[in-house]
Amino acid sequence: MKKHCRLLKDTLTIVLITFLSVNLLLCSSAKAAEEKVPDEIYFLMQMENFLKTNYVEDVSDLDLLRGAIKGMIESLDDPYSEYFTPEEFEEFNEEVSGNFGGIGVIITLKDKYITVVSVIEGSPAEKAGIKPGDKLIEIDGSNVTDLPLSSILDRIKGDKGTVVNIGVIRGEDRQVLRFEVERDIIKTNPITAKILGQGIGYIKISEFNENTVENLDKALDSFKKGGVLGIVLDLRNNPGGYLDQAVEVASRFVHKGPIVNIVSKDGTIQSYNSNSQVSPYQLAVLVNGGSASASEILAGAIKDREAGVLVGERTFGKGMVQRTLSLGTLGGIKLTIAHYTTPNGTNINKTGITPDIVVETDKTNPLKDFVPLNTQKTLKYGNIGLDVLAVQQRLQFLNLLGTAPDGVFGPRTQQAVKALQKQAGISATGVVDSKFYSALNDAIYKKIVSQEDIQLRKAIDVLKEMIKKSRAA
Repeated sequence: MKKHCRLLKDTLTIVLITFLSVNLLLCSSAKAAEEKVPDEIYFLMQMENFLKTNYVEDVSDLDLLRGAIKGMIESLDDPYSEYFTPEEFEEFNEEVSGNFGGIGVIITLKDKYITVVSVIEGSPAEKAGIKPGDKLIEIDGSNVTDLPLSSILDRIKGDKGTVVNIGVIRGEDRQVLRFEVERDIIKTNPITAKILGQGIGYIKISEFNENTVENLDKALDSFKKGGVLGIVLDLRNNPGGYLDQAVEVASRFVHKGPIVNIVSKDGTIQSYNSNSQVSPYQLAVLVNGGSASASEILAGAIKDREAGVLVGERTFGKGMVQRTLSLGTLGGIKLTIAHYTTPNGTNINKTGITPDIVVETDKTNPLKDFVPLNTQKTLKYGNIGLDVLAVQQRLQFLNLLGTAPDGVFGPRTQQAVKALQKQAGISATGVVDSKFYSALNDAIYKKIVSQEDIQLRKAIDVLKEMIKKSRAA
């Protein structure tokens, strides 16, 4: 994989150097011809000169170069390859890694106040004395009661070691409590774990970020102490994440042998393997149409290696591998560089994985005629297309979109996106990104599935039988 990253970087560097050298080469058409500049590069040189000379406003070489890179990426017609501005690239890396500089609170708009929903254990906010239910009214001495959630989040976040002063009111007391909080690196925990009883434990993995394996191991340790014999592993609506984290998680459940095969453009195959002994736990894995990418790697390994039983609905079907590349002041790119196959050599891209036991949440699923949701595509005001239509259909299903879906990301769509973001307690940017997709899937799932989770119930029943048979053997 390092070879591919190196080749990608070298190729891109050549393109950037060529483009940055445009001004030096643009002496005259005759000179360019004498130097035998390739027609494509010569055309770019002419186009750059034409734009800078004729466009009504001033335009910088940097902006033109960013636009050229974005155009090249978009020309690939790949929904998973994407160009990011420097700001977008920083935000993307923060979201994927699950780590950011802040104080460790989850906040939302409640009763006209920005309210602390929860405080992350061991975070600077907890150490300072901030508690769930506190209403934020001051940041660094300034009243923030009229500011939107997104602005407050921006003010709370910051580099590790910097200090932010938070003012809150608590309960019925109108007296302001003030806290000086030193920011630190906050690590989001994508693992939810609990013991259900009768020897069964439940683990939900919401995504595969940098903290997944660490927190999974903590859950497994508590299960060992709690006498757990079987585990329900919930991968529903898990959009994926880091490949190495998915492989490490798989090695906790899949015994020695292959986990996934990465197939490069030249046909080279790199296999990732488990070196573990047979897991002491019986395993039932919950999947649905929102289980994608890294979660499908895990599900595919468990199914092919017969390490557990898959329960639920067919998975999303994203069998592609991406790598990111930082371009400094130019931003960054995410590029599809390979596809993967399950241990048995199955390419699940666009087809997904069919569970061993199919349990549909609703046979008359109201989403069955909707346009498929591409959770890898960032959408903003002004975008047009099927990806926008897919989001609009789901927002309308949630009664948030007050107009008919038309595929145009206009004011009403932006308003609906912000409404869902506020409900979910995330930054109300009006931009459809990974956090939005996660919130959207969660909201839809909660509406479709009744209070009785029939898929979970089935998984528990399956586990009970598996435990019973293992004891008898």
